[in-house]
Amino acid sequence: MKVKNKITTIILTSLLIFSCSDYLETSPKDFATPNAYIESEATAEIMLNGVYKKLDYFETDASYAKVQSFYLDVMSDNAFNRSPWEGATDFARGTVTAEATRVAWKWDRNYLGIARANSFLDAMENPNFASDNIPRYTAEAKFLRAWYYADLINFFGNVPLIIVTADLENGQPENTPKAETVAQIIKDLNEAIPELPLKYSDAKNIGRITKGAALALKSRVLLYNEMWAEAADAAKECMDLGVYSLFPDYEGLFLEENESAVTNSEAILEVFYTPQTNPSFFQMPLMEWWPSYLPTLQLAESYYMANGLPITDPSSGYDPDNPYMNRDPRLSMSIYYPGAPWTVEFWGRIGGRFEENWILGGSGFKPKKWINDGKQMDRNNGEGNNKLFIRYAEVLLNYAEAKNEASGPDATVYAAIDELRNRVGMTTLSAAMPALSQSEMREVIRNERRIELVFEGHRLSDIRRWRIMEDVMVDALGYDPEYLGNMAYPGDGMGTTEDWQYVTRVIDFRSFNPQRDYLWPIPQSEINSNPNINQNPGYN
Repeated sequence: MKVKNKITTIILTSLLIFSCSDYLETSPKDFATPNAYIESEATAEIMLNGVYKKLDYFETDASYAKVQSFYLDVMSDNAFNRSPWEGATDFARGTVTAEATRVAWKWDRNYLGIARANSFLDAMENPNFASDNIPRYTAEAKFLRAWYYADLINFFGNVPLIIVTADLENGQPENTPKAETVAQIIKDLNEAIPELPLKYSDAKNIGRITKGAALALKSRVLLYNEMWAEAADAAKECMDLGVYSLFPDYEGLFLEENESAVTNSEAILEVFYTPQTNPSFFQMPLMEWWPSYLPTLQLAESYYMANGLPITDPSSGYDPDNPYMNRDPRLSMSIYYPGAPWTVEFWGRIGGRFEENWILGGSGFKPKKWINDGKQMDRNNGEGNNKLFIRYAEVLLNYAEAKNEASGPDATVYAAIDELRNRVGMTTLSAAMPALSQSEMREVIRNERRIELVFEGHRLSDIRRWRIMEDVMVDALGYDPEYLGNMAYPGDGMGTTEDWQYVTRVIDFRSFNPQRDYLWPIPQSEINSNPNINQNPGYN
């Protein structure tokens, strides 16, 4: 879809309205001009709901619509995609082209969301109805426009910045310097924050944008753009709202039974699971038969010991013959590793035991996060999880990183990390490493982000902004399943023989071109239709 067409589509064609909660589930609405149908508050709500809809990444593809976060992790060093036809392999191997479908999906989704936000904001300048909610509606749309632009610059760099529909009269847009888009994002968020509520007390509005969501996004954008002091301030302001706290059970946080907005104070922004409009989040290319998305050995080895020390530290107590003993508890809560307890039922259980080549997928690991252990899972049954876009743990990590970069590892930096480790019963950073330098703390925080936010779609953005992709996007490693075939798995009714062992092998050969691969290509269809848009380096 061309940029110009996307900006006008919102005016000329129908909005597809689905959403985050029952309140947002409204039928599509056609309208010819923005103001023509903003004659009532109900119509304004319908139009605003359409702006929300583009939060649901890959919504147009039934096979991958529910695995956005893991799909992005597969493009990083956290995981690999065993099925190259599914698209993520090209990103991880550095072979993606401007014709890639998923490149166009991300571009199109964001620009359609921006078009809808712009059209709504234009209409709200002179609404044909009176309501005390108009400032909040406007703030929600500004947040969403900021969200979509933040996603675009993160993946594409310099992109056309269009903030009013009238800009189309100026012809085909050009690439805008990233710094200008960042400034517009922060402007939108600063204008939105005062008009947004701390939380919603009425059920129909649960899932809408709040003040905390805007502050959290602001901290993320500032962090990603190395505006350290400002990022720390935004994160701290969110922390000081008194609304959010860590859910006490890390593993339980990602299960559908704990997704009540009343009891889960960690969720800041999420899309709610509804069987009709937002079906199962964690569906089955991930879990059954020939599993597609699998953790790497590099990820498993990045988890510290339970005593708070990395496995490379000689005093950590790490035992290579028992590599998963006494590790950070989040490892067993996030990954099925060889020998891990496994009660969940999948297709592919063969002859009374788990067939490693199928179920372990050739890496020796399976994703456990988001999975209800013990629930039968098959091709048609996924998990009914909400989609978490922002949670309080990220805000703590944003604060720790920004504060450390701005002024070094003071007590508040330690406290933010300690809070995460206390939740899982792990030795705190203050106790394990009490006197870190700024550079040492930087490495600890980066690893903590990797572990705490694993499979939530952050790792690719993190290694990109840290400029370490050429160091970490090396060949992905796993275990050879042939040597794990005689290991006992709790619950499979089989014993262990003497000939199993951990044998490392390359599971995905990767390459990375630092002159090209830090950015995605702009879709070739955009380049072909608009001579004013410049392609990113290396993709011509």
